[in-house]
Amino acid sequence: MTRQSVGVILAVLMFLFSCSGEAKKDDKDAPKERVFDVKTIKVSYEKAYIDYTAVGWVESASRVAVRPEVSGRVVRVFAEEGQRVRADDVLLKIEDESYRAGVRELEENLKQAEKQLENAEGVYRRRKELFEKNLISQEEFESVKTRLEVARARVDAIRSSLERARINLKKTELRAGAEGVVEKRLVNVGDYVSPQVKVFEIVDTQDLRFVFRVPQEVRDVLRIGQEVSVSVGDKVFKGRVFYISPSASPSRLFTVKARLSGARGVSPGTFGEVRFRYKEVRAFPIPEQAVQLSGEQAFLWVVDKERAIKVPVRVVSHRGSEVLAVADLPEGSQVVVEGFMFLYEGARVRER
Repeated sequence: MTRQSVGVILAVLMFLFSCSGEAKKDDKDAPKERVFDVKTIKVSYEKAYIDYTAVGWVESASRVAVRPEVSGRVVRVFAEEGQRVRADDVLLKIEDESYRAGVRELEENLKQAEKQLENAEGVYRRRKELFEKNLISQEEFESVKTRLEVARARVDAIRSSLERARINLKKTELRAGAEGVVEKRLVNVGDYVSPQVKVFEIVDTQDLRFVFRVPQEVRDVLRIGQEVSVSVGDKVFKGRVFYISPSASPSRLFTVKARLSGARGVSPGTFGEVRFRYKEVRAFPIPEQAVQLSGEQAFLWVVDKERAIKVPVRVVSHRGSEVLAVADLPEGSQVVVEGFMFLYEGARVRER
Protein backbone atom coordinates (compact mmCIF):
# COMPACT_ATOMS: atom_id res chain seq x y z
CA MET A 1 0.00 0.00 0.00
CA THR A 2 1.37 3.33 -0.98
CA ARG A 3 1.58 6.41 1.16
CA GLN A 4 -1.01 8.09 -1.08
CA SER A 5 -3.55 5.26 -0.59
CA VAL A 6 -3.17 5.42 3.20
CA GLY A 7 -3.94 9.11 3.12
CA VAL A 8 -7.15 8.58 1.16
CA ILE A 9 -8.36 5.90 3.57
CA LEU A 10 -7.71 8.12 6.59
CA ALA A 11 -9.62 10.98 5.01
CA VAL A 12 -12.66 8.77 4.32
CA LEU A 13 -12.65 7.46 7.89
CA MET A 14 -12.53 10.97 9.32
CA PHE A 15 -15.50 12.03 7.10
CA LEU A 16 -17.63 9.09 8.19
CA PHE A 17 -16.81 9.76 11.85
CA SER A 18 -17.86 13.40 11.56
CA CYS A 19 -21.19 12.48 9.83
CA SER A 20 -21.97 9.99 12.56
CA GLY A 21 -21.45 12.63 15.20
CA GLU A 22 -23.70 15.12 13.43
CA ALA A 23 -26.45 12.49 13.03
CA LYS A 24 -26.41 11.73 16.75
CA LYS A 25 -26.59 15.40 17.53
CA ASP A 26 -29.60 15.85 15.11
CA ASP A 27 -31.45 12.90 16.65
CA LYS A 28 -30.95 14.34 20.10
CA ASP A 29 -32.15 17.82 19.12
CA ALA A 30 -35.17 16.67 16.92
CA PRO A 31 -38.59 17.86 18.34
CA LYS A 32 -41.06 15.27 19.58
CA GLU A 33 -44.09 14.45 17.37
CA ARG A 34 -47.18 16.41 18.39
CA VAL A 35 -50.12 14.43 19.75
CA PHE A 36 -53.64 15.85 19.25
CA ASP A 37 -56.32 15.32 21.88
CA VAL A 38 -59.62 14.37 20.28
CA LYS A 39 -63.04 13.09 21.25
CA THR A 40 -64.56 10.28 19.21
CA ILE A 41 -67.74 8.25 18.90
CA LYS A 42 -68.13 4.75 17.52
CA VAL A 43 -69.97 4.12 14.27
CA SER A 44 -73.27 2.29 14.75
CA TYR A 45 -75.25 1.53 11.61
CA GLU A 46 -79.03 1.71 11.16
CA LYS A 47 -81.54 1.62 8.30
CA ALA A 48 -82.08 4.93 6.49
CA TYR A 49 -83.46 6.27 3.22
CA ILE A 50 -81.79 8.42 0.61
CA ASP A 51 -84.03 11.24 -0.62
CA TYR A 52 -84.08 12.20 -4.28
CA THR A 53 -84.64 15.85 -5.17
CA ALA A 54 -85.44 17.39 -8.53
CA VAL A 55 -86.43 20.78 -9.86
CA GLY A 56 -89.79 21.08 -11.59
CA TRP A 57 -92.72 23.39 -12.17
CA VAL A 58 -96.39 23.77 -11.31
CA GLU A 59 -98.96 23.34 -14.06
CA SER A 60 -102.72 23.62 -14.16
CA ALA A 61 -104.91 20.68 -15.06
CA SER A 62 -106.99 22.88 -17.34
CA ARG A 63 -107.56 26.28 -18.85
CA VAL A 64 -111.13 27.56 -18.85
CA ALA A 65 -112.44 29.48 -21.86
CA VAL A 66 -115.10 31.86 -20.51
CA ARG A 67 -118.00 32.81 -22.79
CA PRO A 68 -121.17 34.76 -21.94
CA GLU A 69 -124.48 32.91 -21.99
CA VAL A 70 -126.43 35.94 -23.23
CA SER A 71 -125.78 38.50 -25.93
CA GLY A 72 -125.31 42.23 -25.52
CA ARG A 73 -122.95 45.16 -25.37
CA VAL A 74 -120.29 45.21 -22.65
CA VAL A 75 -120.70 48.17 -20.29
CA ARG A 76 -118.01 47.30 -17.74
CA VAL A 77 -115.01 44.98 -17.33
CA PHE A 78 -113.97 43.97 -13.81
CA ALA A 79 -111.01 41.59 -14.36
CA GLU A 80 -107.57 42.10 -15.82
CA GLU A 81 -104.87 39.73 -17.01
CA GLY A 82 -102.88 38.22 -14.15
CA GLN A 83 -105.67 38.82 -11.64
CA ARG A 84 -106.63 35.96 -9.34
CA VAL A 85 -110.40 35.35 -9.28
CA ARG A 86 -112.80 33.15 -7.37
CA ALA A 87 -115.58 31.12 -8.95
CA ASP A 88 -118.33 33.66 -8.11
CA ASP A 89 -116.37 36.82 -9.05
CA VAL A 90 -117.98 39.03 -11.71
CA LEU A 91 -115.73 39.42 -14.77
CA LEU A 92 -117.84 41.77 -16.87
CA LYS A 93 -121.28 43.38 -17.12
CA ILE A 94 -123.52 43.29 -20.20
CA GLU A 95 -126.09 46.05 -20.82
CA ASP A 96 -129.28 44.71 -19.19
CA GLU A 97 -132.11 47.17 -19.91
CA SER A 98 -133.73 44.97 -22.56
CA TYR A 99 -133.55 41.98 -20.21
CA ARG A 100 -135.14 43.99 -17.40
CA ALA A 101 -137.90 45.12 -19.75
CA GLY A 102 -138.54 41.52 -20.73
CA VAL A 103 -138.87 40.53 -17.07
CA ARG A 104 -141.31 43.40 -16.37
CA GLU A 105 -143.44 42.47 -19.36
CA LEU A 106 -143.64 38.82 -18.35
CA GLU A 107 -144.51 39.79 -14.78
CA GLU A 108 -147.50 41.81 -16.09
CA ASN A 109 -148.53 38.98 -18.39
CA LEU A 110 -148.40 36.56 -15.48
CA LYS A 111 -150.66 38.75 -13.37
CA GLN A 112 -153.25 38.88 -16.15
CA ALA A 113 -153.00 35.14 -16.82
CA GLU A 114 -153.42 34.35 -13.12
CA LYS A 115 -156.58 36.49 -13.00
CA GLN A 116 -157.93 34.72 -16.07
CA LEU A 117 -157.13 31.39 -14.46
CA GLU A 118 -158.92 32.43 -11.30
CA ASN A 119 -162.04 33.34 -13.34
CA ALA A 120 -161.85 30.10 -15.30
CA GLU A 121 -161.65 28.09 -12.09
CA GLY A 122 -164.78 29.87 -10.76
CA VAL A 123 -166.73 29.17 -13.95
CA TYR A 124 -165.60 25.56 -13.89
CA ARG A 125 -166.80 25.02 -10.32
CA ARG A 126 -170.24 26.49 -11.10
CA ARG A 127 -170.63 24.56 -14.34
CA LYS A 128 -169.58 21.39 -12.59
CA GLU A 129 -172.40 21.75 -10.05
CA LEU A 130 -174.92 22.33 -12.84
CA PHE A 131 -173.59 19.39 -14.83
CA GLU A 132 -173.86 17.08 -11.82
CA LYS A 133 -177.53 18.15 -11.52
CA ASN A 134 -178.03 17.53 -15.24
CA LEU A 135 -178.83 21.22 -15.80
CA ILE A 136 -176.25 21.66 -18.60
CA SER A 137 -175.06 19.38 -21.36
CA GLN A 138 -171.89 17.32 -21.46
CA GLU A 139 -170.62 19.41 -24.37
CA GLU A 140 -170.98 22.69 -22.48
CA PHE A 141 -169.22 21.27 -19.42
CA GLU A 142 -166.33 19.92 -21.52
CA SER A 143 -165.92 23.32 -23.15
CA VAL A 144 -165.57 25.02 -19.74
CA LYS A 145 -163.11 22.35 -18.63
CA THR A 146 -160.99 22.92 -21.74
CA ARG A 147 -160.88 26.68 -21.16
CA LEU A 148 -159.67 26.00 -17.58
CA GLU A 149 -156.88 23.72 -18.85
CA VAL A 150 -155.81 26.34 -21.41
CA ALA A 151 -155.70 29.03 -18.71
CA ARG A 152 -153.56 26.82 -16.48
CA ALA A 153 -151.19 25.98 -19.33
CA ARG A 154 -150.81 29.68 -20.16
CA VAL A 155 -149.93 30.52 -16.55
CA ASP A 156 -147.36 27.68 -16.47
CA ALA A 157 -145.83 28.82 -19.75
CA ILE A 158 -145.53 32.44 -18.61
CA ARG A 159 -144.02 31.36 -15.32
CA SER A 160 -141.40 29.30 -17.18
CA SER A 161 -140.64 32.19 -19.50
CA LEU A 162 -140.37 34.58 -16.55
CA GLU A 163 -137.95 32.22 -14.76
CA ARG A 164 -135.76 32.03 -17.87
CA ALA A 165 -135.91 35.81 -18.29
CA ARG A 166 -134.81 36.35 -14.69
CA ILE A 167 -131.96 33.87 -15.15
CA ASN A 168 -130.85 35.65 -18.33
CA LEU A 169 -130.96 38.94 -16.46
CA LYS A 170 -128.58 37.51 -13.87
CA LYS A 171 -126.36 36.22 -16.65
CA THR A 172 -125.70 39.77 -17.81
CA GLU A 173 -123.15 39.62 -14.99
CA LEU A 174 -120.60 37.14 -16.34
CA ARG A 175 -118.94 35.21 -13.48
CA ALA A 176 -115.67 33.30 -13.51
CA GLY A 177 -117.16 29.87 -12.83
CA ALA A 178 -113.80 28.53 -11.56
CA GLU A 179 -111.08 29.72 -9.24
CA GLY A 180 -107.93 30.69 -11.07
CA VAL A 181 -105.80 33.37 -12.66
CA VAL A 182 -106.93 35.41 -15.68
CA GLU A 183 -104.44 34.54 -18.40
CA LYS A 184 -106.11 36.44 -21.27
CA ARG A 185 -108.69 39.22 -21.46
CA LEU A 186 -110.22 39.31 -24.95
CA VAL A 187 -112.94 41.96 -24.52
CA ASN A 188 -113.27 45.71 -23.99
CA VAL A 189 -116.06 48.05 -22.95
CA GLY A 190 -118.34 48.66 -25.92
CA ASP A 191 -117.77 45.27 -27.56
CA TYR A 192 -120.82 43.25 -28.55
CA VAL A 193 -120.56 39.72 -27.19
CA SER A 194 -122.56 36.53 -27.60
CA PRO A 195 -122.34 32.91 -26.43
CA GLN A 196 -120.07 32.18 -29.40
CA VAL A 197 -117.47 34.76 -28.30
CA LYS A 198 -114.63 33.82 -25.93
CA VAL A 199 -113.98 36.79 -23.63
CA PHE A 200 -111.55 35.42 -21.01
CA GLU A 201 -109.12 32.55 -20.50
CA ILE A 202 -108.67 31.47 -16.88
CA VAL A 203 -106.02 29.07 -15.65
CA ASP A 204 -107.63 26.74 -13.13
CA THR A 205 -105.70 26.88 -9.81
CA GLN A 206 -107.79 24.36 -7.91
CA ASP A 207 -106.44 21.29 -9.69
CA LEU A 208 -102.66 21.76 -9.77
CA ARG A 209 -99.92 19.28 -10.42
CA PHE A 210 -96.13 19.35 -10.16
CA VAL A 211 -94.11 18.22 -13.17
CA PHE A 212 -90.50 16.99 -12.96
CA ARG A 213 -88.11 14.69 -14.81
CA VAL A 214 -85.98 11.80 -13.51
CA PRO A 215 -83.40 9.38 -14.98
CA GLN A 216 -84.24 5.74 -15.60
CA GLU A 217 -82.77 4.41 -12.34
CA VAL A 218 -85.07 6.71 -10.38
CA ARG A 219 -88.09 6.06 -12.60
CA ASP A 220 -87.74 2.34 -11.92
CA VAL A 221 -88.40 2.83 -8.18
CA LEU A 222 -91.24 5.37 -8.52
CA ARG A 223 -94.81 4.11 -8.22
CA ILE A 224 -98.24 5.52 -9.06
CA GLY A 225 -99.73 6.84 -5.80
CA GLN A 226 -96.33 7.43 -4.19
CA GLU A 227 -96.28 10.44 -1.88
CA VAL A 228 -93.85 13.28 -2.57
CA SER A 229 -93.07 16.60 -0.90
CA VAL A 230 -93.09 19.72 -3.07
CA SER A 231 -91.55 23.05 -2.05
CA VAL A 232 -92.61 26.21 -3.88
CA GLY A 233 -90.95 29.26 -2.40
CA ASP A 234 -91.43 29.04 1.35
CA LYS A 235 -94.49 26.78 1.05
CA VAL A 236 -94.45 23.00 1.26
CA PHE A 237 -97.23 20.81 -0.15
CA LYS A 238 -97.95 17.10 -0.29
CA GLY A 239 -98.41 15.45 -3.63
CA ARG A 240 -99.12 12.02 -5.08
CA VAL A 241 -97.67 10.66 -8.29
CA PHE A 242 -100.38 9.95 -10.86
CA TYR A 243 -98.40 9.86 -14.09
CA ILE A 244 -95.04 8.39 -15.14
CA SER A 245 -94.19 8.71 -18.83
CA PRO A 246 -93.76 5.36 -20.60
CA SER A 247 -90.88 6.65 -22.74
CA ALA A 248 -87.87 8.89 -22.23
CA SER A 249 -87.22 12.29 -23.74
CA PRO A 250 -84.25 12.87 -26.11
CA SER A 251 -82.23 13.72 -22.99
CA ARG A 252 -83.05 10.23 -21.61
CA LEU A 253 -85.25 11.57 -18.84
CA PHE A 254 -88.76 10.46 -17.86
CA THR A 255 -91.55 12.93 -17.07
CA VAL A 256 -93.39 12.47 -13.78
CA LYS A 257 -96.49 14.34 -12.56
CA ALA A 258 -97.79 14.58 -9.00
CA ARG A 259 -101.18 16.02 -8.07
CA LEU A 260 -100.81 18.65 -5.34
CA SER A 261 -102.99 18.82 -2.24
CA GLY A 262 -104.13 22.18 -0.84
CA ALA A 263 -101.84 24.22 -3.08
CA ARG A 264 -103.81 27.45 -2.89
CA GLY A 265 -102.06 30.68 -3.72
CA VAL A 266 -99.63 28.98 -6.10
CA SER A 267 -99.50 30.18 -9.70
CA PRO A 268 -99.07 27.75 -12.62
CA GLY A 269 -95.62 28.03 -14.16
CA THR A 270 -93.94 28.57 -10.78
CA PHE A 271 -90.72 26.60 -10.27
CA GLY A 272 -90.15 24.46 -7.20
CA GLU A 273 -88.42 21.36 -5.85
CA VAL A 274 -89.75 17.86 -5.28
CA ARG A 275 -88.37 15.41 -2.72
CA PHE A 276 -89.18 11.75 -2.15
CA ARG A 277 -87.64 8.55 -0.78
CA TYR A 278 -85.34 7.00 -3.35
CA LYS A 279 -83.69 3.92 -1.84
CA GLU A 280 -82.82 2.26 1.47
CA VAL A 281 -79.23 2.35 2.77
CA ARG A 282 -77.22 1.48 5.89
CA ALA A 283 -76.17 4.73 7.56
CA PHE A 284 -74.86 5.88 10.92
CA PRO A 285 -75.80 8.95 12.98
CA ILE A 286 -73.09 11.46 13.83
CA PRO A 287 -73.07 15.06 15.07
CA GLU A 288 -73.33 17.46 12.16
CA GLN A 289 -70.11 19.27 13.12
CA ALA A 290 -68.12 16.06 12.56
CA VAL A 291 -68.61 16.39 8.81
CA GLN A 292 -65.76 18.43 7.31
CA LEU A 293 -65.45 19.92 3.84
CA SER A 294 -62.50 20.05 1.48
CA GLY A 295 -63.67 21.90 -1.61
CA GLU A 296 -66.87 20.09 -2.56
CA GLN A 297 -65.86 16.82 -0.90
CA ALA A 298 -67.26 15.99 2.55
CA PHE A 299 -65.13 13.81 4.81
CA LEU A 300 -64.68 12.55 8.38
CA TRP A 301 -61.61 12.27 10.54
CA VAL A 302 -61.34 8.65 11.67
CA VAL A 303 -58.87 7.25 14.21
CA ASP A 304 -56.94 4.20 13.01
CA LYS A 305 -54.04 2.91 15.14
CA GLU A 306 -53.74 6.26 16.93
CA ARG A 307 -53.49 8.07 13.58
CA ALA A 308 -56.00 10.43 11.95
CA ILE A 309 -57.13 9.51 8.45
CA LYS A 310 -59.59 11.15 6.08
CA VAL A 311 -62.59 9.12 4.96
CA PRO A 312 -65.05 10.46 2.33
CA VAL A 313 -68.65 10.62 3.57
CA ARG A 314 -72.10 11.30 2.14
CA VAL A 315 -74.89 12.82 4.22
CA VAL A 316 -78.28 11.30 3.39
CA SER A 317 -80.54 13.17 5.82
CA HIS A 318 -80.67 15.56 8.77
CA ARG A 319 -82.42 15.09 12.08
CA GLY A 320 -81.92 17.87 14.58
CA SER A 321 -78.24 18.36 15.39
CA GLU A 322 -77.33 14.98 13.86
CA VAL A 323 -76.95 13.73 10.32
CA LEU A 324 -77.26 10.25 8.90
CA ALA A 325 -74.11 9.48 6.95
CA VAL A 326 -72.86 6.79 4.57
CA ALA A 327 -69.15 5.98 4.40
CA ASP A 328 -66.86 3.00 3.81
CA LEU A 329 -66.32 2.29 7.49
CA PRO A 330 -66.75 -0.90 9.52
CA GLU A 331 -69.07 -1.00 12.51
CA GLY A 332 -67.36 0.40 15.61
CA SER A 333 -64.96 2.73 13.77
CA GLN A 334 -63.97 5.78 15.80
CA VAL A 335 -65.04 9.09 14.24
CA VAL A 336 -63.58 12.33 15.59
CA VAL A 337 -66.31 14.71 16.79
CA GLU A 338 -64.15 17.23 18.70
CA GLY A 339 -60.54 18.40 18.37
CA PHE A 340 -60.20 18.09 14.59
CA MET A 341 -59.39 21.76 13.97
CA PHE A 342 -55.64 21.28 13.27
CA LEU A 343 -55.59 17.63 12.25
CA TYR A 344 -53.78 16.47 9.14
CA GLU A 345 -53.52 13.14 7.37
CA GLY A 346 -51.53 10.76 9.55
CA ALA A 347 -51.47 13.01 12.62
CA ARG A 348 -51.00 11.19 15.91
CA VAL A 349 -54.10 11.44 18.18
CA ARG A 350 -55.27 10.24 21.56
CA GLU A 351 -58.69 10.06 23.18
CA ARG A 352 -59.13 12.69 25.86
